[in-house]
Amino acid sequence: MSQESRVELQEQSQQLMDGPLKHIRAAALAAALVPLASVFANPASAQTPCAASAGLICGTVFVDANATGIYDTGDSPLAGVTVQISNGDTVTTDVNGNYSDFPSSPLASSYTISVLIPTDYSVGPSGPDNVGTSSNSPYSSVTVAPTGTPNNFGFATSAAANPGTGTPGYWKNHPEAWPSFTTITVGGVPYTKDQALAALGKVTKDRTTAMFAALLPAMLNVMIGNDKSCIQSTIDAANSWMMMYGPVGSGVSGGSAAWLSGDPIHNTLDAYNNGLLCAPHRK
Repeated sequence: MSQESRVELQEQSQQLMDGPLKHIRAAALAAALVPLASVFANPASAQTPCAASAGLICGTVFVDANATGIYDTGDSPLAGVTVQISNGDTVTTDVNGNYSDFPSSPLASSYTISVLIPTDYSVGPSGPDNVGTSSNSPYSSVTVAPTGTPNNFGFATSAAANPGTGTPGYWKNHPEAWPSFTTITVGGVPYTKDQALAALGKVTKDRTTAMFAALLPAMLNVMIGNDKSCIQSTIDAANSWMMMYGPVGSGVSGGSAAWLSGDPIHNTLDAYNNGLLCAPHRK
């Protein structure tokens, strides 16, 4: 094609774009922008990877900023949240707060979905987009059939003061930070501050000493104003365990049946004291 022909073709094309094709071009651009705009306008729950599919468990985890139980304008996704499925699978939410999992075969009729309550949050109000309940545990949970129907979990900003949790080492080395009390009852046994400090510093192979060293700090962390919504039931369970197998120094071994039931309680207390559950760690 000659240079003159190319120039003439370009001029004709431009005339078409400025004339008959002008409105078509605008309409095409608008059509392309409409779905793009909806991506930004709609909350992530509308973009969840859920689809009607037998065996699929999925949904969205979000901050329910306006406390409606609905994922709507003003709310935001929670990324990196741990989601556990009762068959043993564990997944984390993506940048849009979405999670999905095909539980391993054989397919069960129902599974329990447990979402670890994020630090600085508590379980939000129930509603169409918040299926989970807490029961004062570290998780918001629900039991559902794996059908691909979205199971969303909403969380609200914690209303607690949350000055930050301290580990056993912190409370042992900072007695001046202890809240004021005459005695504190651990496992049914009252302790003065001096007695509690002494017991806190004597962790041995006896698992009652380990339980005490995790339970007392958790109780102190709650007493100074940290969120207890995710740990109170565990504190109660730990006190019951100490009443059954304690007091401190009762000689419970690590391989005993008693510690088989006590170890998970101890681990949850430890996670709370280290700021891994609903209350943040001390800064």
